Amino acid sequence: MNKVACHYCGLPFKALRVQPGREYFCCSGCAIASRVPVDANGKFPTNPTLLTALGVGFVFFNQLMFWLLAVLLIREGRAPMADRFEAASLAAGTLAWVALVVAQWRLGARRWVDAVAGALTAGLLACALANGSQACAAAASAALATWSVRGFLNKKTPGKTGVGG
Repeated sequence: MNKVACHYCGLPFKALRVQPGREYFCCSGCAIASRVPVDANGKFPTNPTLLTALGVGFVFFNQLMFWLLAVLLIREGRAPMADRFEAASLAAGTLAWVALVVAQWRLGARRWVDAVAGALTAGLLACALANGSQACAAAASAALATWSVRGFLNKKTPGKTGVGG
């Protein structure tokens, strides 16, 4: 294993195969953050990575909204309608989870820690689907989303180059 520096935040980490000139990222969040440029005025230009991140956020928001609507309908005694919203919430949670995993894979988040995070959240999602637990589905989506964008919290270190190799 060779040590490389993250192209976005500059933190060192180990990579199996280092190719000269390739950008390496310590997490999928750094990979996303590097692909969403910010201009001198602090504005984000529209690009596919930003649209994907916003789309996943919208699906996650709808997952939580459907769950809340189901809870409110159950309190009103409208269980058949609540069941539909619970199913919609589980479907939205599954869609958000799959979209996050695909986005991470396409952005190059293929380290063992990313696989462990994916497996743990997949277990939560499987529990949610098996038991109909909206809380497990929301926890799975929220945990993987937090894991996916943790690179936004890392500040780009100006003194580090981040070139692998």
